[in-house]
Amino acid sequence: MNPAIEKPRMPSNAASAAGSAKPTLLFVDDEERILRSLRMLFAANYRVLSTTDGNEALEILKREKVHALISDQRMPVMAGVDLLRQAREIAPNTMRLLLTGYSDIDAIVGSINDGEVFRYINKPWNADDIRSIVGEAAEIALGLDRPAAPAPAQQAGSEPMSILLIDDSRDTASELSALIRESLPQNFGLEWATGVSEAMSVLEQKNVSVVVSEVRVGGEDMTPFLKTLKRFKPHIVTVVLTSFRDTAQLVGLINQGQVHRVLPKPMRKTMTLRSIQSGIDRSREIQSRPEIARRHKVEAPKQDVDPGLLNRIRGLFQRTAKPSDGHPGA
Repeated sequence: MNPAIEKPRMPSNAASAAGSAKPTLLFVDDEERILRSLRMLFAANYRVLSTTDGNEALEILKREKVHALISDQRMPVMAGVDLLRQAREIAPNTMRLLLTGYSDIDAIVGSINDGEVFRYINKPWNADDIRSIVGEAAEIALGLDRPAAPAPAQQAGSEPMSILLIDDSRDTASELSALIRESLPQNFGLEWATGVSEAMSVLEQKNVSVVVSEVRVGGEDMTPFLKTLKRFKPHIVTVVLTSFRDTAQLVGLINQGQVHRVLPKPMRKTMTLRSIQSGIDRSREIQSRPEIARRHKVEAPKQDVDPGLLNRIRGLFQRTAKPSDGHPGA
């Protein structure tokens, strides 16, 4: 027996809201009390739709312009990650957010790799925080609806491009180098760094589009560097290749680093190659359409970044900044 499906709910002033410029939000949660709370939070400023079933949510996305989709993870009909993955295909400009009270490592990785979520929101939420996060997502989606300025003409050619590996494993470097050499065009090469200082030297000298990084290299936590990198160079796409499975760390990499993929070690060649190729495509898209760099805007770090590291990265990227970088400033 199929569970009952709640039909999409609109505010009481639905007629006027539907014809206004209010952004549309779609909430998906199998608990009606959660949906009621969310509607109360957002109905005044948004056109709010909601359903208890992921399949119904997909139907809504097919017929409605939805600016932000906010889904719970653990639902009986369809898990949130599965919903976000399918939503990305149906409505790629809809911002996707995952809402859950469970520390589910597989869901977190899935939300990165399959759903490409904008933010991961923990239950119970803070009302001001969720309003701010969802509001930012909706504003970004509205911006994607506006006509884009013509992209600057780019010469199609063979400008050398680099993949930067940050890892202290020689075996990983050898495997990845062989994979890139065998599978990518000749203008792509691998640069290998075993720490932040070496990585920064590469970034200063080479045209890097994708960074492949472990989360700990030589005992050093690389996540502050990866998060700061995304703040200053949104077109550089990060793929995390790691044996670590820390929930809090991965949530931070979503919200504060907008990592593109998280892959397990030992390296799986096909999965790694597809992730790098997807990262290259994403990097090119951001550079050719600077307005979508906002889609990859990161949350402010929850912890203070080491001032020395921050200054070094800021100085490096100010020297090498281009108009298409979407530079966020301090």
